[in-house]
Amino acid sequence: MASNIKNKQKIKDWGVGTVIIYFVMIVFALVCLFPLLYEVLLSFASQKDYLSAKYIIIPRDFNFESYKYILFQDRIGTAFLISVFVTVVGTLYTMIFNSIGAYILTKQRLPGKNIFFTFIIITMFFDGGLIPFYLVVKELNMCNKLSALIIPFAVDTFNMILLRNFFRQVPDEMIEACKIDGAGEIRILLQFVLPLSTAGLATIGMFTIVGKWNDWYWPLIFLTLRDELFPLALELRNVLTNTSTGGVVGGYVDMTKVFSQAQKAAMVVISVRPIVILYPFMQKFFVKGVMMGSIKS
Repeated sequence: MASNIKNKQKIKDWGVGTVIIYFVMIVFALVCLFPLLYEVLLSFASQKDYLSAKYIIIPRDFNFESYKYILFQDRIGTAFLISVFVTVVGTLYTMIFNSIGAYILTKQRLPGKNIFFTFIIITMFFDGGLIPFYLVVKELNMCNKLSALIIPFAVDTFNMILLRNFFRQVPDEMIEACKIDGAGEIRILLQFVLPLSTAGLATIGMFTIVGKWNDWYWPLIFLTLRDELFPLALELRNVLTNTSTGGVVGGYVDMTKVFSQAQKAAMVVISVRPIVILYPFMQKFFVKGVMMGSIKS
């Protein structure tokens, strides 16, 4: 009897407004997923499937030749490893500096805190420009080195301010108790503040990982003489702009089934796969982190 009442209550809750909301969200999800689905299907299709398709491609002549063509390029494997290195090291490097800066800005008694914070905010709207930035990196002898993609990007102002909001959620009483027990600022940050800000760290980390992984602009600027150091995002750009990515290793590819659109689609799928795999594991932290980080305490 009780279960019947609950089922009737659920049916009543499904009003016109709820149905419209679900319909709009489903349509929005399909619009977001369609480009990725299209690229996935195209990457497995033959040229005949592509030419005969009207709205969506059905790969009747299913094959992996486009993936073989991309993966057997002599620079794609290296580019993938370079992207992994820059993303992992660059994210850890940026997270360290952002965490330290965010923790310092939570201190109410910091001398000149408002002045420092104002200067930090200004950098979100104004910078020195591309040419001065390039000249600084060049003078530091980092051009045509992977360090140019990591060291100059130690701090992200937006992420640091967002992380500051997370750190401010930690009760002051807890921090004072840690100080009474003899803990220093570094120990408080590492053993108390960071563990209590897991959602914030996951949010900032996800922003940084996506930015590093998809970055092709700064490698294009700083690695002009070292194309063997190009990350995967820049190699993807070269494929999409019909720039050569190197020779194919061996004769493992049936070139009669490879065509331009399919190989570009395969490259897109390969490049987005790590982010797509990573996001579900961080989704619960990411959603919670965005909501909490937007609250001003």
